[in-house]
Amino acid sequence: MNPPAPDDDPTRALDDFVRRMRPAAAPPPPDLDDLAGLQARLHPGRASAAARPKGGTLRSGQTWDADDVVDVPVVDLPRPPPERTDLPEITLPTVDLAAEQARSAEAPEVDLPSITAPAALDTRALDHSLQQASAQVSEQYEADALAAQAPAWQPDLQALQLRPAANPRLLGTWQPGAWTGAVREVMATATEFVTTAGGTAVETYPPHRLLLLWPPQRLDAPLLGRWPQQVRLSAVAPDAASDALLAGVPDEAPLWLLAQTGDVDWALAAEIVLTHQPALRPFQATGLRSFIDSEREAVFAQLNQRYQQAPGGAARL
Repeated sequence: MNPPAPDDDPTRALDDFVRRMRPAAAPPPPDLDDLAGLQARLHPGRASAAARPKGGTLRSGQTWDADDVVDVPVVDLPRPPPERTDLPEITLPTVDLAAEQARSAEAPEVDLPSITAPAALDTRALDHSLQQASAQVSEQYEADALAAQAPAWQPDLQALQLRPAANPRLLGTWQPGAWTGAVREVMATATEFVTTAGGTAVETYPPHRLLLLWPPQRLDAPLLGRWPQQVRLSAVAPDAASDALLAGVPDEAPLWLLAQTGDVDWALAAEIVLTHQPALRPFQATGLRSFIDSEREAVFAQLNQRYQQAPGGAARL
């Protein structure tokens, strides 16, 4: 059987020409956001062989199953707004460049304080000052020269002592042939109104003390007598009381000061001064009377406290 003869009809040569010349339509591009079947699309040959895993164990030890996997919902993230194309209009002030340049070329104005011209130099006063300075320097130089020729000054050892040296006639303990002295303050610092040429003034007096002296004790009278030989009211300082008492004893005679003066009748000594010294000032007489009253009250209190009635009617300590 013979094949059909080709159709060589030239009138049919352009039939279906446009369809034959148009290329076949390409398949649509895959959706890039859809990741389903990515393994099959990347490896078409292995897609049928690889089976979807149904479960497994993670490195942390946790087991998972395909049914437990939950698809994450698609989240639409906000897109940044497009850049603005309508920029704001900025209006700058008008600058006169010529005027600014002219102003900058001007010299600055500086207000300086007024300066007063100094007075004319007084040459006479200057010469007089120089002469006085020269005379003072000359006197100082001569004084230094004389001081350098004089012997070096030595301090007084007695003055440097914190305590003055005790008089060798003043005894630390009693010994036969020594005079006995006692000192006691009887009035504190006092003030008195006095009349002066300028009017009435207030005069202040230092504290006053009673200075008592007894002659050396005899063998027939070993106890200290109640009546002192000398009684004096003085404003002498405490550290100078011994020197004041030594002035009342014979020369070279030693003196012993009573450390315990409780056995001395101080009220009697104050009465002796009050009676035999009529030249006392009013504040001295008032102070002595006040001392006598307080001393008698103190003696009376001691009398009641120290003495008690003993059997047989005697009072004893």
